[in-house]
Amino acid sequence: MGDARYSISQTARCFNVPVSTLRYYDDLGLLPAAERRANVRYYGHAELLRLALIQRLHHRGLVSLADTATLITENPAADQPPGREVLTTSIGAIKDRIEHLQAAQRLLEHLLTCPKTDPVRECAPLRDELGQAVDEALARLAPPAAAP
Repeated sequence: MGDARYSISQTARCFNVPVSTLRYYDDLGLLPAAERRANVRYYGHAELLRLALIQRLHHRGLVSLADTATLITENPAADQPPGREVLTTSIGAIKDRIEHLQAAQRLLEHLLTCPKTDPVRECAPLRDELGQAVDEALARLAPPAAAP
């Protein structure tokens, strides 16, 4: 059974990325070697599966390109962290991002329904929530307390 091949431009359109990004991934070795015909790269099913994985992880901003390479490279460099460590760190970062997005969603929903003319100044619940965010941000500026 023959494996259908798609040109680099077709693949870029399908995955909504610039052709230069696919070339970059290919040059980094993130994709299996593309078949080349008349100086055009063609991708088959194996390459598309790998690209889908990269899209889900790196391109959506969830995992760094270096961590994506560690996860999908069969023989990662010795100086790269082990895959499980990358997974654990990435999962933690995603959970943090989800919490931030949910907080932003709550804020937008509140602003959409708040009857106050100037919610930031007049709405006590919103002021309290924003005040807490300011306190958390300022706390990151303070030097860590010395252990007794």
